[in-house]
Amino acid sequence: MKAFHSLFGGLLFATALAFVSCTTPAPVRIPEIPLSVVQPYFSDAAEVQAIDTSYYQVKDGDGNLLGTVLYSMPYSATVSGYNGPTPLLIALDAESCIKNVVLLENSETPRFVQRAVDNGLLQSWDGLSVEEAILKPVDAVTGATFTSEGVKSSLILRLQVYQRQLDKDYTAMKPSFWQRLYTLKKQ
Repeated sequence: MKAFHSLFGGLLFATALAFVSCTTPAPVRIPEIPLSVVQPYFSDAAEVQAIDTSYYQVKDGDGNLLGTVLYSMPYSATVSGYNGPTPLLIALDAESCIKNVVLLENSETPRFVQRAVDNGLLQSWDGLSVEEAILKPVDAVTGATFTSEGVKSSLILRLQVYQRQLDKDYTAMKPSFWQRLYTLKKQ
């Protein structure tokens, strides 16, 4: 009987351990951005700091905020141009106005991308605040309609997510049921 309890206890422990290891999420590793990536948009950049796994702050040598860099992926992974996703790098200045929109490596037809770029699609949002850029109606470039729509949708989706991330006040989180119960019992 003792052997049965030892065997059963061991199996129970192994099952619990397997369950815990399956349900514990892997730690999120924040990818780093080299200075060389942000220096075309922020010439005085000395530091790039990942914030909350979702965007990057760019600072000068004195620690002053120069701006923010956003990647549209993975937030816009479901948005497609003609041949697939249209990933963007979005550079915002210190006042959260758009400095640059850059179309990153993609599967779009190069001549359609070039047509969109030559017609100023990526500059359509320059100088606008996040809110203004989300609301601005930008026409698709004729002859590159799918690519244009993909870029517009990727940008808007990413800016909406960024806006929600900034609006989230982590200090004002509601207490859990157990925290409220504990507080009531102490009173």
